[in-house]
Amino acid sequence: MNGKQEWWIDFFKGGYSDVVLTTQPDSTYAFIKKLCNIETSLKIYDQCCGKGYLSAKFAEEGHCVTGLDTSSEYIQFARENFTSSRLEFLLEDARFFVRADNYDVVINWNTSCAYSEDDDENKIMFEAAAKNLKSGGKFVMSTMCEPYIKKHFQKYIVKQVPCGQSSIITIRESYIDNSMMKSNWLIIYPDGRRETAYGQTKMYSPSQLKNMLRECGVKPLKVYGGPNFEPFNSDNPSLIVYGIKM
Repeated sequence: MNGKQEWWIDFFKGGYSDVVLTTQPDSTYAFIKKLCNIETSLKIYDQCCGKGYLSAKFAEEGHCVTGLDTSSEYIQFARENFTSSRLEFLLEDARFFVRADNYDVVINWNTSCAYSEDDDENKIMFEAAAKNLKSGGKFVMSTMCEPYIKKHFQKYIVKQVPCGQSSIITIRESYIDNSMMKSNWLIIYPDGRRETAYGQTKMYSPSQLKNMLRECGVKPLKVYGGPNFEPFNSDNPSLIVYGIKM
């Protein structure tokens, strides 16, 4: 893979990544619990766990959780802020992390996949998820909804996020290139310091993702457009796929 395809290595560093990522562990946990019909304590694997909020929520609810990410800053934050005998955070690449047939549920949340233009490269993440699942284990993933993105597309998006007594300003310039959502970011801090970042994600249709998952050994069962069981359509921003290991 070339450097541009590995954009996440630099992107998920520094404080600005908090500006572009959303964290709603309570509502996400409630959705996954209901979706997967979770009633007892299970072994959970959170692929690309970020700062560990969702992993920590599962551990708080009595599950044994492995949270994994390639960002050393994220894993350090998670280890310092969330401690439990039921919780571990690992600094590794989720594409190549394998504890075969070990987990009841694997989660890939908040567009933590499909960062390459190469379908085979993107499929590695799903293959790893399937390997880690027990037979009959459950897989839940969320990514971007292409019909929503195209319907509501904005080339430039400017946001101000509170930071102390001031704010961080982000200016995002986006374009779609052959089903790839590509964005250049300019981040302006209160002290005038500026940073730039690049990100890209491939957008798939439900049928494309279902086929990829089947090829990896996961049987797709349901598709939604949001974490409140919204239908998948151009008015809901997410593509959520739920399946079980065959």
